[in-house]
Amino acid sequence: MPKKPSGGPRRVTMTDVARRAGVSQPTVSFVLNDRRDVAVAEETRRRVLEAAAELDFVPNRAAQLLRSNRSFTIGVVTSGIVSQPYAGLIVLGLQQVVQPAGYVCMVVDTTGDPGQGDDAVASLVAQGVAAIVYASLSPKPLHRSPRLDGIRTIFVNCWPEEGHADTVLLADEYAGGRAAAASVFERGHREVAFLGGMRNDYACKERRRGFDDAAREAGLRPADLVHRYGNYQIGSGYDLATEVVVEHSSTALVCGNDRMAIGALLALHALGLDCPDDVSIVGFDDQPDVADQVRPGLTTAALPHLMLGRRAGELVLTAPEESPARETIPCNLIERDSVTTPPHHPTPRDAGAPPAAPTAPSRGRRGERK
Repeated sequence: MPKKPSGGPRRVTMTDVARRAGVSQPTVSFVLNDRRDVAVAEETRRRVLEAAAELDFVPNRAAQLLRSNRSFTIGVVTSGIVSQPYAGLIVLGLQQVVQPAGYVCMVVDTTGDPGQGDDAVASLVAQGVAAIVYASLSPKPLHRSPRLDGIRTIFVNCWPEEGHADTVLLADEYAGGRAAAASVFERGHREVAFLGGMRNDYACKERRRGFDDAAREAGLRPADLVHRYGNYQIGSGYDLATEVVVEHSSTALVCGNDRMAIGALLALHALGLDCPDDVSIVGFDDQPDVADQVRPGLTTAALPHLMLGRRAGELVLTAPEESPARETIPCNLIERDSVTTPPHHPTPRDAGAPPAAPTAPSRGRRGERK
């Protein structure tokens, strides 16, 4: 009696992927097995990966490993990012790129303990990973395990304290700080305060450098502006904002991150001042569910965590000799409602107009308690 066909779904094959992508089955095999010794056009490679993703193609890893003696596992060694939703976008971006190519990620968080990191790497190496990706919540040097000789390593939002890494990927903190500061200088603010994080923190120093260069472009001497340092927390932003607004009459605050900017908003409220009518505020990070949820919406430079992860994934799939030693990803300025012209400052359109008849001061401007 003939055997009845199975009622379960049919397994998607490389032939199915080839038909969807409009290429030959061997080409699909070359792409999905990451055969860099065979020339495949990047456009063709992209079509194959997209077709595989659309069809939910699941490769037969056991057969591939027996044929190629290669691993399709990427070890991800993190420092403090698994508990931070927005920094976890680094891992998400990495997975978005490598999973369609058949790779899986094994994530280990070391909590900053070098010994624990070495043990984690040893375990990953023993399982035969194709690459190790180190990732950090904030840009800083990380311990690189000495057991990585011969294994591809990529550092994301961090760099090795010692030894070699194939590539270091960092957010362009300097350009982000420069754009954040320029957003207030270009609107006419001259009494501007920089409220940074920890003075010796890498990100703080780079953002301060960008702030100072934006001041120079606006025709100001950085030494004449107010610079204060805190700890990236809401309370720190509150205390520093209170100080500079009361003692220096600052009309714009460029904050070390979004949490400090939230503290600055609270300080203005306590002083009976309005943002942005009395004081403009700029943050940094574009922290999800924070920067876009406060009122007014926070103008901020976005940390590109997702793009850092995606770029790391692209490099994992790229031959090591084609990878840069160091690369920066832009921190784009996200403009919302927390920045406007300084109090009583004419806009360019008004600059050449005749003076208007005096009117009562608008509610919420500096000096008017709400």
